[in-house]
Amino acid sequence: MQQANYLQQLLVTLRTRLLVMCASVGIALEEAGKALVTNDPGRAAAVIESDAAIDALENEIDEMALRLLARSQPVASDLRFVVTSLRMVVDLERIGDEAVSMAEQATLMQDMPGFSVIPHVRELYVSAREAFENAVRVFRENDAQEALIMSRGDDEAVQTEVRIIQGLMEGLSDPQSSLEPHQAMHIILVTRSLTRIWRRSVNIAEHVYFISRGESLKHKGESRDVMFSAPATPPAAGGFTPAAASGEAVKPHEADGNEKNPSRRNRAEKGTDPAKSGTAEKGTDNA
Repeated sequence: MQQANYLQQLLVTLRTRLLVMCASVGIALEEAGKALVTNDPGRAAAVIESDAAIDALENEIDEMALRLLARSQPVASDLRFVVTSLRMVVDLERIGDEAVSMAEQATLMQDMPGFSVIPHVRELYVSAREAFENAVRVFRENDAQEALIMSRGDDEAVQTEVRIIQGLMEGLSDPQSSLEPHQAMHIILVTRSLTRIWRRSVNIAEHVYFISRGESLKHKGESRDVMFSAPATPPAAGGFTPAAASGEAVKPHEADGNEKNPSRRNRAEKGTDPAKSGTAEKGTDNA
């Protein structure tokens, strides 16, 4: 009983430190955005300096999780939480790094008075901020359903980035545009950081889903929408698999061989496979 209570205390402490790290990263992200809006090098420098505290939190949480695994040996959802915390701190630390990258761009732009990146990336900046805030809320509330919804927003981040870069390319090719190449470079670098923040936030939501449901959403993409809805095609009687094109029965080993050798598959479809034609010729000669 005492061991169980001790384990729960350790888990609560680990969760608390993760939430502290989430708050620190959120502040860094907000301040980096303000530094970009105002071209404030002082605020940008504060974001860069705060990265050391975020790194220290990552190391602390890593050590805490590993010590908990070694001494308490949690199981089931407790084990999933501890293992996932080791993954989550990586995403949080990377988001902090991207906030630093944005602050560095603000510092580099201090010699360009009147120029601001934010108007060009406002849509992406707002979406990335919302994605991170939603991910933190999903983790705090352990909301598996909202985590699943967030996991479907990964492609939207890339599409928004593509739209911004396309707009930059059009602006650079327009003789009447005032956009300079070095300004476009800053916009692209900030855009890349915001896309990574959005996608890392999606990762955090997927970690929460794994903790809650015990199912990983990694690398599934669109298939997560149909993975349980598409009925499996049963094999035909006698261990044969229905042919895709001709409707004839194909033995499993023949199907594998044709798939591994596309040229053989093509010859088989045309009726010019040497192995099969040689057999047919021998049969004719014997006749």
